[in-house]
Amino acid sequence: MGTIPFLVSLPDEDEQVKGIFSTDTDIAVRDLPTERLRENLNKVCHEVASLVSDVKKVGSFQLKQVTIQVEVTAEGGIELIGTAKLGGKGAITLTFSE
Repeated sequence: MGTIPFLVSLPDEDEQVKGIFSTDTDIAVRDLPTERLRENLNKVCHEVASLVSDVKKVGSFQLKQVTIQVEVTAEGGIELIGTAKLGGKGAITLTFSE
């Protein structure tokens, strides 16, 4: 199984998972297993596709593209970024088009 290096925030002793946008944490490069990243990214993509599958048309507008940002955790998890304040700081942007 291959790995890929990621800059991540290390979890505190009292936390299970912490992402790159957490404050007051140690940052390190971790070689994360590509298989775990692939599985987690596929899961997020399938769930996002399921969420937006019914939103093809809103009023007179048609949905052509969905853009989300995700963060990679120190354990290789993939988390959606839910606030605009964090956008663009080291996130992976996924854009889906029809």
